[in-house]
Amino acid sequence: MSVRVRIAPSPTGFAHLGTASTALYNVLFARKESGTFVLRVDDTDVERNRPEYEQLIYESLRWLGLDWDEGPDKGGPYEPYRQSERVDVYRQEAARLIKDGKAYRCYCTPEELEAERKQAQLEKRPYRYSRRCLKNSPEGRSVFAVRFQVPGGEVRFTDMIRGEMKFDTDLIGDFIIMKSDGYPVYQFASPVDDAVMKITHVIRGEEHLSNTPYQLMLIDALGYERPHAYAHMPLILAPDGTKMSKRKHPEMNLALYREQGYLPEALLNYLALLGWNPGTEQEIFTFDELVHAFSFDRVQHAGARFDWEKLNWLNGEYIRKLSDDELAARLRPFLPQLDEETIKKAVPPLRTRMHKLAQAVDYLDYLWTDPQPPALETETTLRLRSAIDALKDVPWEPDRIEAALEKAVEESGVSKGKFYTPLRDVLTGKKVALPIHYGFYLLPKDVAMFRLHRATNIPD
Repeated sequence: MSVRVRIAPSPTGFAHLGTASTALYNVLFARKESGTFVLRVDDTDVERNRPEYEQLIYESLRWLGLDWDEGPDKGGPYEPYRQSERVDVYRQEAARLIKDGKAYRCYCTPEELEAERKQAQLEKRPYRYSRRCLKNSPEGRSVFAVRFQVPGGEVRFTDMIRGEMKFDTDLIGDFIIMKSDGYPVYQFASPVDDAVMKITHVIRGEEHLSNTPYQLMLIDALGYERPHAYAHMPLILAPDGTKMSKRKHPEMNLALYREQGYLPEALLNYLALLGWNPGTEQEIFTFDELVHAFSFDRVQHAGARFDWEKLNWLNGEYIRKLSDDELAARLRPFLPQLDEETIKKAVPPLRTRMHKLAQAVDYLDYLWTDPQPPALETETTLRLRSAIDALKDVPWEPDRIEAALEKAVEESGVSKGKFYTPLRDVLTGKKVALPIHYGFYLLPKDVAMFRLHRATNIPD
């Protein structure tokens, strides 16, 4: 069997963490099995779909390095890869189900259906459609949806994480597969596409577990071959243990991680560990190591809490592994105000202090923003003057600057903290900054000396 897997995101909003996580697990499995990874766009929500959201899906997945083998922008043997371009197929299949007596037209109005639901609530029973339109369809109406006629019995399937699953179909009412606007619902379009595209393994989030019996009933009714197996990955939970949502949790937005300077390889590493345990003490994996190590038998059932501290630690480790040139290249988009040489000079002190690249701006913005000079006490002013004397003839190199300042501290008779704190404040306007000798070094010498002179009211 040639493994074929897919993801089917909807272009109705920003690309989110759940899409990235699902794509990652699909890619890991596909690459391990020398299979095919398909990107299919679920764009049948006509009112909410936007072309720019589809582009965000492409850009986000490519930023993460999760490239696909077949998709709307690449084509493939099972085109088209947008559901909006397959609507005729869904309509034909719905018509076939009606012809075979496995589905029927439903002319009920929203008000009539709501009345049925309220009646079920009053009688304290689970709501299931009454099958009114199957038994005695109202006359004189032209607007209809299509409902699938649910057979009795059980639906069984194998989940690669949860094992053998079974659902009682007697608890499921006849459900709509085509809306009155002629477009399919997710429950219908998705299994039809999976069957037509020969998807062998459906790997998706746990929230879709309850959809599986609906989709399998449709696959069976249409006479398609079922996927070989399903895998429903654990949910990503917020730090407080609640389910993450796009509305309530901004950390769901993938753009956030790119904007803040998380490395894509570090984010992938972290996402792999959300809900999966390699069974060893190893926590940092290259992509190829993840492909080799990943297996569904080590995926947990319970949801996994998102942990900023763990992600920040992991991203910091990845930053420290980059070469100087590579780190400078990664920093460049965050520091457009600085020239190439200055960025490279800043790499050594930044490397051990950042857990995300955007922090470089907080450390370095004094290079292009002149801080307001603070008011100084007399003793502090004298120490600044001694620093000026120590630095005025020193070659502008980190080691030489550090040695000159160390000597000035020793001669002052005060602690390094007491000597350096006002010096740092005058130079950078920051309480937390890079080591003082690098703080000076990254500025042109004339600019650094000007800030010291200005603070002590000594003409330069």
